[in-house]
Amino acid sequence: MSTHSSFSPPNKILHLEDNPVDALLVRETLLIEWPDCVIECADKSAAFQAALRAGGHDLVISDFTLPDIDGWEALDITRKLLPDMPFIFLSGTIGEDRAIAALQAGVQDCVPKDKLPRLILAVQRALTARDERRRRKSADRQLREHAALLDKASDSIVVTDLNGIITYWNPSAERIYGWTAAEAVGQPSLSLFKNAHTPEIMAARATVHRTGHWAGEILLHDRHGTARHVRLSMTLIRDDDGKPVSRMSITTDITQHKADETRIRELLGLLDQARDAIIVSDLDGRITFWNQGAARISGWTAADAIGRQLEDLFGAEARDRILAARAALGTSDEWRSQFTLRTKEGKPLVIEISATLVRDAEGRPRARLSIANDITEKKQLEEQYLRAQRLESLGMLAAGISHDLNNVLAPILLAAPMLRDHVTEPGDLRLIEAVEKAAERGSGLVRQILGFAHGASSEHRIIQIKHLYRDIIHLIEETFPKNIRLEQELPPDLWPVKANPTHIHQILLNLCVNARDAMPQGGTLRLAAENRILEEEDVHQIPGGRPGPFVVIHVEDTGSGIPPELLARIWEPFFTTKGTGKGTGLGLPTVRGIVESHGGFLTLHTVPGRGTTFRVYLPADESDATAQKSDAAHPTLPRSDGELVLVVDDEPNIRTLASTIFQRQGYRVLTAADGTAAVAVFAKRSEEIRLVLTDLNMPNLDGSALANVVRRINPKVKILAVSGMQSPGPNIAKPDTFADGFMLKPFRPAALLELAHKLLHPDA
Repeated sequence: MSTHSSFSPPNKILHLEDNPVDALLVRETLLIEWPDCVIECADKSAAFQAALRAGGHDLVISDFTLPDIDGWEALDITRKLLPDMPFIFLSGTIGEDRAIAALQAGVQDCVPKDKLPRLILAVQRALTARDERRRRKSADRQLREHAALLDKASDSIVVTDLNGIITYWNPSAERIYGWTAAEAVGQPSLSLFKNAHTPEIMAARATVHRTGHWAGEILLHDRHGTARHVRLSMTLIRDDDGKPVSRMSITTDITQHKADETRIRELLGLLDQARDAIIVSDLDGRITFWNQGAARISGWTAADAIGRQLEDLFGAEARDRILAARAALGTSDEWRSQFTLRTKEGKPLVIEISATLVRDAEGRPRARLSIANDITEKKQLEEQYLRAQRLESLGMLAAGISHDLNNVLAPILLAAPMLRDHVTEPGDLRLIEAVEKAAERGSGLVRQILGFAHGASSEHRIIQIKHLYRDIIHLIEETFPKNIRLEQELPPDLWPVKANPTHIHQILLNLCVNARDAMPQGGTLRLAAENRILEEEDVHQIPGGRPGPFVVIHVEDTGSGIPPELLARIWEPFFTTKGTGKGTGLGLPTVRGIVESHGGFLTLHTVPGRGTTFRVYLPADESDATAQKSDAAHPTLPRSDGELVLVVDDEPNIRTLASTIFQRQGYRVLTAADGTAAVAVFAKRSEEIRLVLTDLNMPNLDGSALANVVRRINPKVKILAVSGMQSPGPNIAKPDTFADGFMLKPFRPAALLELAHKLLHPDA
């Protein structure tokens, strides 16, 4: 007899039977079918219970009637000890009614002893039922376990049959969409989700049926009509034969994630609007975020920067500072500094940077946030402010000494012309002229320092550049080292310019001194000048140039040249590459200031190791006026009609020389050493005194106060104020508020006499 394949053959059977013959027949019947099966026989209740407790049986076969136990008791004992044990009655006396009752009580079968062959089939059915129960229990257990997992899942899990009817709806589906499992199960999914008929979702379903799977992001509406962004994965479920039986949909609610993404995009948009550079890098220094501010400041786009190291972008000079910042953030959460780096184009950039170590909720370092702003212009303004302060200090110093210096130079310039009138020897005249020129140059230098410090304007007149060249060439030949060879090229028809001669002399002197210092081992200094008319096409090649006629001054040397890294700084006041005591740093800034004040411009060409050429463009004067020569003939000065002049100055030499000059031209002169003495003198002769020449800065009573006093006595008196300072002291009124005329010391006798005559004879 063959066995059924859907159950496991018995290994051990317990047989309760008190009749040895029946027991033997059953044993032989079972062994024929299952030769390897162990048949254990018990004939009393105690032995039966002991065998059950020993275990290992697959089945119990029991007679119904035994001396110390009946079938019901045996069944009850078995159920209590082994509830799942298959149980078969094998009896000749059980009867139909008891057989039905037994089956209802859970007995697998009732077989009469006279139909023993049926026992094999009964055993098979009992064991098959047992195996099925076990499989079902295992499946139920697994199902409960899986259901528990599905119920705990944070994602929505929905199972439908092939017609779209919902068969499973986990708690997360209820949480996300609003329908309970009781409301959803049994409903078509298309009836719940109102937008489930969109082409996108229908195409996804078709893909699932065609390929077995689809995944993507879609928009679904919950019970309340609220749109929810979900990440959906649909899978076709098949049975053991590969036949589709259902469809499972797993959705992750990413609505908040999408909202966060939107907020992040908005935030990034705001960060991109920031003018500051905002940079995020990971703990290894790789850039992960780079806003538009960083791109604008550095020249590197986000595509250029992201994924790279900061130090790879900003050059070697910034590397040490960046690495120092990274090391500092290893021990502290914040770091601030200022340093210079280079943009993508190589332009130097001063930045102020604040770096912060970003930590997560548990306090672990996650990233570095750096915020930097471009303070290049701010630093330049600070440097300009500091330079202005230095210039102001220089101005205060210059103003303090200019009065004394000009009072020293004034007697020389006043006395020199008078000495010339008494000297006839050519050699002596040249000496007087040299003294006079030296005093004029000294006066011009004082005015130059004051003009540089205060930005004061100066008097311009028509001059010939070639006359100034002559003085400079003489100075070079007398004072420069003999290993410097001088070349000159000055055309005879050079155009005149309207300029301050002292200032132009200063330009030539400063440029020549710089050329000398650039050739310590000797070389060639070339001085030249030319007339040039700049056209529109020329202007584009000359920084700061404009069309028009110009006189161009050339100063060229064959010296060391200027290194490229210093070119941007040579125009800064007080910047010098010369040693201590060898340079002030004012030479080139003074040159540029003078050139620009004359409406001109200049160019520079330099080659390190080969030399430098400066070209100064000064606007040519287009009037018909003839340039005044420095050695022009002295004009005839107007004589006085005997007017009485009061000369007031606390410097005896100036007071004496001014008196002498006036007296030589026919004036009568009274003198006073200060304002108080002058008031006393004026009070006695107020009706006679026509002109008061007064210094502004005097002890006891200054020039402006003196003018107010004498004007009260005689309103008609003329006031001619003089001073060794371009600006009066803080407590002294400006000359144009009280004086009829003003002269800056030192001045020449002719200028003094001409102005005095003009004040006394305005209609002459």
